[in-house]
Amino acid sequence: MMILAVAASLAGCRQEADRPSPRGTTNNAPAVDLDAEISHATKTQRPLVVLITETEPGAADTQARGLLEDTTGDGPRDRVTPVLIDLANSRNRATAACFHFTEMPLLVCLSPAGVILSRDEPPITKDLVRKRIEQGVRLAPEVDKEFASLQGAVAKNANDLAAKLKLADFLIAHQNAREAIPLLAAVAASDAVEMKDRVRAWVELARAHFWVLESEKCRHVAKDLIATLGPKSPEAVAGGNLVLGLQEARSKRIALARREFAAAIAAAPQSVYAKQATEAVAKLPMEVK
Repeated sequence: MMILAVAASLAGCRQEADRPSPRGTTNNAPAVDLDAEISHATKTQRPLVVLITETEPGAADTQARGLLEDTTGDGPRDRVTPVLIDLANSRNRATAACFHFTEMPLLVCLSPAGVILSRDEPPITKDLVRKRIEQGVRLAPEVDKEFASLQGAVAKNANDLAAKLKLADFLIAHQNAREAIPLLAAVAASDAVEMKDRVRAWVELARAHFWVLESEKCRHVAKDLIATLGPKSPEAVAGGNLVLGLQEARSKRIALARREFAAAIAAAPQSVYAKQATEAVAKLPMEVK
């Protein structure tokens, strides 16, 4: 929310008609076109400071909005692009899903090209907002340079699956799951890719859908992985069951999560997926009998 406050301060960089006020209300929360915001930021070469909040949920959101106003006139005004995503507007909920909002206020800094530089859940403080802005301004040029290079390799040869996987890995590392999904899908669907990389891409594809709050797609992708590559690769069975277990754990279906984690471990005990399943089991709450 502090970032939002900073973002609001920065809003002075553009005309009021161009950017809605951060002071949305439950009945008048403006819809946000995130892709348009990123396009604008790319042109101005200003990182984006995104605050995801709800208009009337509680003290944390109210405080964050106040922090935003407090930063008006601060030095970052002409260096970042502020974006307020108010979940009071149902369309904004779909927009914000790419940031995996589970607790509000959520503060996210993006490079001008839309690469996520930081993601912070509550508590959001004025010092944190200022820190993330300074960090974003400092890191964005190098991050976007690497992003452009990886994009260029894909654009040069649309059939270069290795280049697509490299770009997808970069995006996943920055929590840009939404942008990684089509790249991972292309690699996962290709018989020309080495089995190990194909399984990894398929697992990451399922987890990417999970991250952007597409639970059913996540489940279908994981099951398709087991059905398609499972007969050829024990790691595919392990990876698919790992993802299914993680989803069941998030849904509090603990007994089912334990069974799927156990299936992942049994399928390929030495795999990275079995290791992750073992770690996930250790974090599960005790079952109530």
